[in-house]
Amino acid sequence: MILKLIFRELKSSPKFVLIFILNLSIGLIGLVSIQSFKTSFSEELDSRSKSILGADLAISSRQEIDLKNVTSVVSISDHAKSIRLFSMAGANNNSRLASIRVIESKFPFYGQILLKDQRPLKFSSDKEAYIYPELQRQLDISVGDNIKIGDAEFLVAGLVIDDGQQSFQMGGIAPRVYISPEGLKLANLIKEGSTYTNTYSFKIKEKVTKEQLKQLSLSINDSSARVITPEKSSQQVSRILNYLNDFLGLVSLSGLFLATMAMMYLFRSFLYKRRKEIAIFQFLGLKKSTVFCILIGQLFTLSIISSLIAVSFGPIILPFIIDLFNNQLGYNLQLTYTYSSLLLPIIIGVLSPMFIGVALIYPYLHIDYKFLFSHEDEGESKASSWLIYLPWIVFFYIISINISHSVIIGSIFSSFLFISLGLLFLGGSFLLKRLRRLSTEGSLTSKLAWGFLTRYRVSTLFIFSSLMISTTMITLIPTLRNVLLSELERPLKGEGPSLFLFDIQPEQVEDLNVFIKEQDNSEVLVMAPMIRSRLSKIKGEVVQSSVKESTTREEERAIRMRNRGVNLSYRDGLDISESLTDGRLTKGVFDPDKNEAAEITLEHRYASRLGVDVGDTLEFEIFGIPLPAKIVGLRDIKWTSFRPNFFIQFQKGVLEDAPKTFVSAVSADRTKIDTIQQKLFKKFPNISVIDITRTIGRITNIMESMVLILTSMTFLVFLVGVLVLYSLIGHQLIIRLRDLNLLKILGLKDSQIIKIVLTETTLISAFSSFIGSILSLGLGVILSKVAFKSSFVFSLPLIILPIVVVTSISILITYFTTKSMLRRNAADVFGDIN
Repeated sequence: MILKLIFRELKSSPKFVLIFILNLSIGLIGLVSIQSFKTSFSEELDSRSKSILGADLAISSRQEIDLKNVTSVVSISDHAKSIRLFSMAGANNNSRLASIRVIESKFPFYGQILLKDQRPLKFSSDKEAYIYPELQRQLDISVGDNIKIGDAEFLVAGLVIDDGQQSFQMGGIAPRVYISPEGLKLANLIKEGSTYTNTYSFKIKEKVTKEQLKQLSLSINDSSARVITPEKSSQQVSRILNYLNDFLGLVSLSGLFLATMAMMYLFRSFLYKRRKEIAIFQFLGLKKSTVFCILIGQLFTLSIISSLIAVSFGPIILPFIIDLFNNQLGYNLQLTYTYSSLLLPIIIGVLSPMFIGVALIYPYLHIDYKFLFSHEDEGESKASSWLIYLPWIVFFYIISINISHSVIIGSIFSSFLFISLGLLFLGGSFLLKRLRRLSTEGSLTSKLAWGFLTRYRVSTLFIFSSLMISTTMITLIPTLRNVLLSELERPLKGEGPSLFLFDIQPEQVEDLNVFIKEQDNSEVLVMAPMIRSRLSKIKGEVVQSSVKESTTREEERAIRMRNRGVNLSYRDGLDISESLTDGRLTKGVFDPDKNEAAEITLEHRYASRLGVDVGDTLEFEIFGIPLPAKIVGLRDIKWTSFRPNFFIQFQKGVLEDAPKTFVSAVSADRTKIDTIQQKLFKKFPNISVIDITRTIGRITNIMESMVLILTSMTFLVFLVGVLVLYSLIGHQLIIRLRDLNLLKILGLKDSQIIKIVLTETTLISAFSSFIGSILSLGLGVILSKVAFKSSFVFSLPLIILPIVVVTSISILITYFTTKSMLRRNAADVFGDIN
């Protein structure tokens, strides 16, 4: 009986069914698209994870690893050592920073490093080098030419087109060069204090368990060492893309939020229209539970149909998304559609309406039967307590965190939507009541327009909120883009360093200073010492390398901070890119006779991730020597200054005698950067140089591509908003059909009626888009100050354009919808009305 009643009720309301399914399915399409891409990408990475790592297990550390500590835990059949470091590579009077990869001939154990001529990489000589095509273009060289690295000349023996990771990366800080261990000795790149990373790759006999990973971490006893499995390796390769996917997911979730609002309005209207049938069911003895099952069953049926329609678009949309990512970010992704990506969108597409439906149905289960015997219409049902909507609010909050993989970002996103919506409905309802007097003032058009707006308050507020959120989303992303670009482009405007130098040996500092002074319009801005170390204790507790899985981006960063090696430095006072946020600066020179621990200051976000504050203690280890320290202050660093800055700054008198290298920032005439870089390479071949202006250009291109992808998804949200607008306006006009035709009977022309409706729409759309733009400004200011620590960039066209576009589209939709409605004969309309 229940199923029969469910389908009978739905069959009797075809327009409601069509509009409901259309809204929810399009609202879900964005989420389906991103989820399809994320799942396909993740499964592709998993299938190639061993090829990406090239081994069953790897251990990465800045120190040498005792292999006995590894063999005591896992059974090894073979192993290989590789080294990663940066150095300059030069040819044809050009030089560029390169990422040097030193590998043994037997590596990788899985997959292969493929060359352009489809050969696997194999060294036949110690003086061979294999390079990325990017470096070939930068140095204008060909296979068979010579390339200088350090003290040695190498023959370019081939171009690497696939090394396991290349297909999934959008370009690092420098293109790779592969050389052999004997080639590294010839180049003489590693000197005292040089920065490099050892990676030990293992081929093992049996799969490593989580317990063995923990034991391995303990046996190595090096908090800076990272134990890498194929799964972790694939996650690291895709980290940037995962962050982008997180934000794309939230943008698509806002589209679902808009669709859910439309669904809420439509189902609410559907229940109101069926209120007498609901009351009669109960009056005739049908249990409330049975009535509830009928109503929730109708909603469940529509939700399932909508979800299935949405997920059916996954295989169609996925190729377009892959092409967009490949073209904009330089990836080479070849993904296939997987049905495992269907689960989350279907769960969200069904549960979200269910939670809303329970809240909407509940008041109608307690309806008063008296109105059945009254000739009066009881009007809109009284609003129920907001507590009924709490399950849906909690559900949406959890989904926001799950999709963004961040408690902070998910909380900000969901809080913004709920708080703005709550304030709008509370304040808007109050304001519309106050504005009711305008329905008695002014011209006939104005009176009737304000009369309809204030009478149909719920419809007005739903349309208003949909347009407001749509405008906020399409304005916010370009606003944040302007903020980030303004920070990145400072060095391009001559407001910061042009070159960043590292691996400077202590004995080269004086000569380097003299060399830079000899160059026209050039200056050494900063020369900072850097000492390699590892964090051994936090608040007296020994730090051990963590192998646990992170569930949020915050946990991921905290684990990475604890597990990484640390670079220490020392100087008096603050750099111009720093400010003190808590505590004080270090004082004087360290005296071991008076103080047990040296004074240090930390970057405040780094301190937060370590879980420490002013007054806490840390212990570092430099070449086996413990170095206790006490935190006396926290600093804020403007990283976009591109000046040498450090998470940890010691007071003087502690690190002066430790093995060290120096890093430096140099300002120079932009037109002479290439010349200076080439002279540096010839005079100081071991010093690595980063052209900041070129790096910023690369970062800017990547960011512009990401913004384009985000904007594309944002316009999908806007499309959902437009559809919601069409649905709400169309449904409202259906409800008001009798009122509009009554005006025709009373003598008003179609043009006058259209003018009245257009006046309403213009008022709603103009004010909602204006408030949406203001909200995006507010969010932009908050995010630029709190998240990016940057100055907000105001753009008037960015505020005006969405207002004009949203208002124009709203007017067009209303015009054509109203014109279509008014074509019906008034007698037919009144004849159809029940």
